[in-house]
Amino acid sequence: MDPDIIYKPIQKELNLVFEKIVNVSSKYDKDKKNQQVFEQLTHVLAVPGKRIRPSITLLVSNLWSESNIDKTILMATGVELLHIATLVHDDTVDHANLRRGHKTASSLWGRNAAVLIGDYIFATSAIFVCETNNVRLIKRFAETITELSRGELNEINDSWKTDISEDNYYKRIYDKTASLFCTATESGALLGNATEKHVNNLKKFGYFLGMAYQIIDDLLDYKYSTDDIGKPSTNDLREGIMTLPAIYAYNNGLKKEINEYMNSPQEKQISTLPKLVDKVRNSGGIEYSEKKSKDLIDSAKNILNNLPTSTYKNSLEIIVEYIGSRKK
Repeated sequence: MDPDIIYKPIQKELNLVFEKIVNVSSKYDKDKKNQQVFEQLTHVLAVPGKRIRPSITLLVSNLWSESNIDKTILMATGVELLHIATLVHDDTVDHANLRRGHKTASSLWGRNAAVLIGDYIFATSAIFVCETNNVRLIKRFAETITELSRGELNEINDSWKTDISEDNYYKRIYDKTASLFCTATESGALLGNATEKHVNNLKKFGYFLGMAYQIIDDLLDYKYSTDDIGKPSTNDLREGIMTLPAIYAYNNGLKKEINEYMNSPQEKQISTLPKLVDKVRNSGGIEYSEKKSKDLIDSAKNILNNLPTSTYKNSLEIIVEYIGSRKK
């Protein structure tokens, strides 16, 4: 992904978004009583990300050159902060030590502090969205927080269970990931004064893109090493989580092996995990998941094909290509 091409049409607005994000922690900069809070927020908010979600909001809002820039910047800031908050909570639940090659909040300050750091960022994200004074956006944002939480709860409740259907998996990853992509695209369209038809189509675009993003993320867990993706690999099965490659493998010859692994003592799980991961890799689950993600990417492209030509649309097309081919 070439950031110069993608971000060029919205670079000024994107800089303002991240200026607002940095300011979330800087208010504690000279407060000795809250120095540790400053350090914690600074660490979490400074970890470099791909900036996909706020960029999508900004790009979509400009497709018809009628964007309310100030409100769109507020919304994009809220979207990115919400994403960061979910990562803090995800890493805490998953016992992850690394995120994008950096130590997680839970590994630095403990799980209790990490949960509260995530809560702080969650609440702050909502403040930015409320400042848009758009009731529809505020309602959608609240729904998104509910969906994200539901997705995480379902992942926890489904852990160490093997009878996970594809439909349940898709519902889970909509909640966990695609819901925020939908909010990023829908809010951008609304703030860009798009027609209701375009708003709905762009929400579908966010859905297809977000679903593909999570399926590919789950694929990366099997395809690459920790060094490649900047976070622990083979982590899903290690945590007892059935994602699409494992669900396919379970239904196509590996039912006995996966059941045995899930019901084994931890010591045995550690020793048998590498072989089981290799079997999942060779089951056809990787290829099956790649086909599903490609179909979703193609659906996202089809929606973009019906939008007016512009540099903003071009950037969205590059983002779609990037998500479809990403390796971390």
